[in-house]
Amino acid sequence: MRSLIRLFMIAAALVVARPALAVDDCAMVSMTVSSQVSSDPGFAGLHKYTVTGTWDVTRFVLGHIDFFLTLKDLECICDPRVIKFGTPAGTSDGEALTDPCTVLYAGKYNCEGDPSVPAELRAPTIKFDAVSADCVPGVTGTGTWVFYSPFPPAPYSVDPAGVAIKHGLQVCLGPLAGTMPMGDCSTPAHSASWGGVKAIYR
Repeated sequence: MRSLIRLFMIAAALVVARPALAVDDCAMVSMTVSSQVSSDPGFAGLHKYTVTGTWDVTRFVLGHIDFFLTLKDLECICDPRVIKFGTPAGTSDGEALTDPCTVLYAGKYNCEGDPSVPAELRAPTIKFDAVSADCVPGVTGTGTWVFYSPFPPAPYSVDPAGVAIKHGLQVCLGPLAGTMPMGDCSTPAHSASWGGVKAIYR
């Protein structure tokens, strides 16, 4: 019993002692997002959002990349139909043992924010994780990521902290320029009301 208590205390101490993630600006991030009505099988009629860009995080390879949505107060924000992904959901250049390679990504929608980044960055998040076993993103790279939504695009804007890249025990931020989804599921009169969203799936 005493040994179990000791193990618990050691584990708790390790959790407390784990260094916090540092947040800073990325050395270089250039990301743009565009939209069009999709004709892709399984996603026809939805809005297709394509993010393309490059990164340089100076040290430690890219762990995953987040794109933040400004839809935090919508009552329907956690409905799984708000954001959808194909397979793969993205690609980027990468590094294998000896040769360049192509990294494949899986998309995940975290309506309450990405729990792996500091709390101050929590917002509805579109997260892309590398899933290629033998190819990993590098410190620098270029990629394309795609997601779908029933919500139409907002007017063009630049979010100075719209991108977060986790690398090692650091998270760096960069700008996202273009047209991200907008919607208002709580106001029936709005052109992007939740009633309109639900109608797409009938």
